[in-house]
Amino acid sequence: MREARRRAPIRSLELPAHWTPAAVVAALPQPARMPAWLPSALEHVARGELDVTSTADALAALLSALAPFALFVEDLHEASEDALALWEALARRVGRSGGVGLLLTSRRPLPDVFQPRPVPPLTEEDTVALLEGELGTRMPLAAATWVHARTHGHPLFSLEYVRFLVQQGHLYSDGRRWHWRAPGTARLPSSVEALIAHQLGAARLSDAARRVWETLVLCPPEVCAEAGPTLADIPPAQWDWALRELRHAGLVREDGPAHPLYREVAAGFLGLAERRRWAARATDALEAWAPVLAAQFVPDAGLPPERAVTLLRRGACAAVQAGQRRAAATFLTSAQALGSGLERVALALDAARLWSALDPREAAALAQDILRSEPEHLEATFLLADALVAQGDEERAERLVDALGEGGREWFLSRLALHAEQHQSPAVLALWQACPQWHDTAPPHVVAAVGRALDFTGRSHEALELLGAALPDPGSTDAAVLLMARCRAHYGAGQLLSAEADATAVIELATPDDSPILLARALSSRATIRDTLGHYALALADAERSLNLFAALGVARDHAQQQTRLACLLLEYGEYARAEALLHEGREVLRRAEPTHFLALSEMNLAYLYLEQNPPHAGALALQYAHAGVHSARMAGSPLIVAQALGTAARAEAIHGSAARALALAHEALGLTAPDTHDAAWSAFALGFALEASGDVSGALDTFRAAVRHLEERGLTVWAARFALEADRLRGDSAAACERLAMFQAHDLRNWVNLTRRYFPELDAPAALPQPAAGLTLRVLGPWQVWRGEQHLPFRTPLGRALLTQLLGARLEGRPGVRPLELQQALYPHLPDEQAAPALHQLIYRTRQTLGSDAVVLTDAGYALGDVQTDAELFLQSGDVALWRGPLLDSEGLGTAADRLHLRLRASALERASAGDSAELARIGPLLVREDPFDLAVLELTLTALAASGQGRAAHALQRDVRARFAEVGEPVPAALDAIPSVPRKS
Repeated sequence: MREARRRAPIRSLELPAHWTPAAVVAALPQPARMPAWLPSALEHVARGELDVTSTADALAALLSALAPFALFVEDLHEASEDALALWEALARRVGRSGGVGLLLTSRRPLPDVFQPRPVPPLTEEDTVALLEGELGTRMPLAAATWVHARTHGHPLFSLEYVRFLVQQGHLYSDGRRWHWRAPGTARLPSSVEALIAHQLGAARLSDAARRVWETLVLCPPEVCAEAGPTLADIPPAQWDWALRELRHAGLVREDGPAHPLYREVAAGFLGLAERRRWAARATDALEAWAPVLAAQFVPDAGLPPERAVTLLRRGACAAVQAGQRRAAATFLTSAQALGSGLERVALALDAARLWSALDPREAAALAQDILRSEPEHLEATFLLADALVAQGDEERAERLVDALGEGGREWFLSRLALHAEQHQSPAVLALWQACPQWHDTAPPHVVAAVGRALDFTGRSHEALELLGAALPDPGSTDAAVLLMARCRAHYGAGQLLSAEADATAVIELATPDDSPILLARALSSRATIRDTLGHYALALADAERSLNLFAALGVARDHAQQQTRLACLLLEYGEYARAEALLHEGREVLRRAEPTHFLALSEMNLAYLYLEQNPPHAGALALQYAHAGVHSARMAGSPLIVAQALGTAARAEAIHGSAARALALAHEALGLTAPDTHDAAWSAFALGFALEASGDVSGALDTFRAAVRHLEERGLTVWAARFALEADRLRGDSAAACERLAMFQAHDLRNWVNLTRRYFPELDAPAALPQPAAGLTLRVLGPWQVWRGEQHLPFRTPLGRALLTQLLGARLEGRPGVRPLELQQALYPHLPDEQAAPALHQLIYRTRQTLGSDAVVLTDAGYALGDVQTDAELFLQSGDVALWRGPLLDSEGLGTAADRLHLRLRASALERASAGDSAELARIGPLLVREDPFDLAVLELTLTALAASGQGRAAHALQRDVRARFAEVGEPVPAALDAIPSVPRKS
C-alpha cells in the first residue's frame, strides 16, 4: 500500500478503515472550491447526523473536489458493520467519479462492489529490498534469507521480524554496515504473535469450521485432502462448506492456513484436552498410510505404552526411509522412554546412533542411559566418547575407551572414528595400517576419516585416490561424508575450484534438520576456500552460518574451531576487536584438549592479527602467539599447518625479532610446502620479510614479486594484490599502492586499507574516532535525538539508543555507573552470558565509533554517560516545559527517573493553569494524559485549555481516547469526564 501510494503521481491520503466518518472528514484536505451544499453537509457528517447514503454522497463529492486524488484505506477486515457499509457505498460512487481512486486492503474477501487484486507474497529479492529500505542500507543476505524463510514474503511480518532482530542484537550495525548473528531458536516476535492472535480471536467460527481449522493447523495439506473429514470428525459434505467459512474469515487461502505462522500460533491456542482427542483420532486414521505423521501425534494422544511404542517404531522406520533422520531419532527417543529392559536398550541405541550426527548432547544422554544398565556396552561407550569429544571433554572420552580394552572389528572401526574426531591423524593411520583385514569392509565414514588423515599428514594425492575409489552414488548420505573428505584433500593439493565444488555438493546434500554437523563443517570448509579465492562476502556468509549452526548444536570444540575461521575473515574486514575476542575465546576452549591444528590456527592467526593491526605491544604479542602456534602445529603433526605457522613466525621475527631466526623459519616453511600449491606463495611471502630484515632488500623484492606471480597464475588476484603491496612498500611506489587501495576499498577490506595507509600516509589519513569538536546533547523529551553542537547525528540503532537511555536513567537516579551484567540483562535478556558479554562490548564500541569516544565511559562503577548534556537533566533543574517536544518514548529504559520527569511536568502544567497560559497547557497537557489518563484533574484542565485555544477536534479525540482507556480496564467512565462541557470544533 505504501509503495503504491509512493508511486502515485497525484495527491493521496492513507487512513485505517475503522475510522469514523467524522475522523475521515477531519483528515481529508480542504479543496479550494467545492459545491455550495458540501460545507454544510460535511459539518453534519462531522456531528454524525447523516445516514450512510448521505455520508457517502458527501465524501464522494469531497473527493471529486480534490481530484485528481487517491484515498488509500488500510485493513477493511477491522471495520465495523457500519464502517463497511459506508466504504461499500463510497466505492459505488467513486466508481462513477472521474479522477478519484479508492484502494483498500483486507485480509478477508472483499464485497462484490470492489475489484479484488490478490497481493502475491514478496519474493526473496523483494524482501531484501523492503528490509534494506527499512534499515536504510544494505543488510547481510543471510539475514534477509532467514527472515524470508520464516515470513514467506509477508511484508508486515518481515518488517516486524527485522525490528525484533535488531532489538535483540541479532542484526546489528557498526555504523558502516549491518552484521548478522542468527538466533539459536526461531522465536516469534511478540508483535507478530499479537497480530495473528488478534485475527484468530476475532473470528467467530461454527463448530464445523473450528474442527476443520484445527485439522488444517495440525496436519499438512496433502493429509487434509486425503483424510480431512475423518480427522475433523465431521461429515464429508461439511468440509467444503467449513472451508468457505474459513476463507471468508481470512484464516484460509486456497486449502490451507493463510500464512504458515498462523499454524504456529493457532497450535499454541489448542488446549490439552482438545489436542488429546484430536491426536487419538489422528493416530488411528493415519497409522496405515502416513506412519511418520501418526507418530508425531503419539505424545499428545495419551495411548497405552505398548501401542505408543509400536506407532513410534513404525514412524521411525518410515522416517529413515524418507531421509527424515531427525524425526526418526525423536520418535525412537520417545519410544525408549516408554520401553523397558532389552527393548529399552535397543531403542536407545538406535536413537543414539541417529543423534550422533544430529545433536551430540542427545546422543550422550541416551548412551549414558544404556551404560547405566550395561556398563561394558561397546557401541554405547564409543557413542558417548564421540559425543564427549564433540563437546570438548576429550579426557573423559579417553578414560571411557581405555577401560574397554582392545579387539574386534567393531572396536577397530569405533576407535579409528574416535581418533578422527580428536584430529589425531597419525593415530588414525597407524590403526588403519595395523588392521588391513578390515579395509575392504570399512564403512564410508571410516574411509573418509582415513582420507582426511592422509591429507592432513601431507599425502593429499593418496587421499584423493582412496576417496575417489570409495565414492558411491553421488546423492547418498555416504557420498556426502566422502565428498567432505575429498573437498579437504582437493584444498590440500591446491585444487581450489574442485574443493569448492565438493563443499557445495555436500551443502546441497546435507540439511539443517538431518545432517547439521556435516552441513556446518561443509560451510566452514567452503568459507576457508572462498577466503583463499578472494570471495570475501560469500566466505563471510558461510562462516557466520556455520558458527550459528555449531552454536545451536552446543558442540564446543567445533564452535571454537569455527570462531577461528570466522575471525580470519572479520580481521580482513577491519573488525579487529571482534576478531580478537573470537580468537581468544576459541583458543581457551581448544587448549583444554591435546594440541590440534585448530589450536595452532587460532594462535598463528592471533599473531597475524597483531602484525596487521599493529596495536601497542604488537611485537611481543605477535612473537608470543606465533611461536605458540608453531609448537601446537608440530604437536598436531600436519606439515601444511606447520608450514603456515612457521611462515607467520618468520614474519613476526623479521619485524620484531631476529633476522636469522626469521630466515631459518621461512626456509623450513618453504621445505614443507609443495611448490605447485598456493601455500608455497605464503611461505615465499614470509621469506620476503626475512630477507628484508637480513638487509637483502633486492632479494626480498624479487621474492615478493615471485609470490605475486604464483598467486596470479592460480587466479588468486585479491591476495596477489595484498602481497604486491609489500613490493610497493619496498619500492616506495605510492602510485601502485593507490591503485591497490582503491581495489581494497571496493572489496571493503578495511584491514588492507588501513595497512596501505600506514605504509603510505600521504594517500589518506586513517579514520579515527570522532573527537568532540562540540559537546554531545541527548534529547529524550520527545523524539529521541543526539546532537553534536548544532549537528544532528543520525543514530538509528535501537540497541544503541537503549544503551544510552539505560545510562541516562542511572545518571538521573544518582548512580555513578551501570554494571556490565545489568546492561547485558537489560539489552540482551534472551542471550546467555557468554554471548551477551561480547555483544555488549561490540555495542559500546560501535556507539563510540558513531558518536565519539566521549559518549560512553568506563568507571569503577561500570559504564556511564561521558561528557553528555541531556534535556531531561536540564528540565529537572529548570522546569522549562519548552524542552518537551513530544511524549517520553522510552520511559521503561529510564526507570524511576521517568516518574520524576512526569511529576515535574505535571507540576509545571498546574503552574501554567494557574497563570492562565492555555496555549502552553494545551500543548503539554496531552502528554500527561497519555501517560496517566486516570488523572482527572489534569484531564479536565487539558480539555478546557484545548477548548480555549480553539482545538476542538483535538479535545474530542482526547475524550475518545480516555473513554477507550477506561473501557480497556473495565472501569466506568467517571462522571467528571461526562461533566466536561462539549467543546466547539474548529474546521
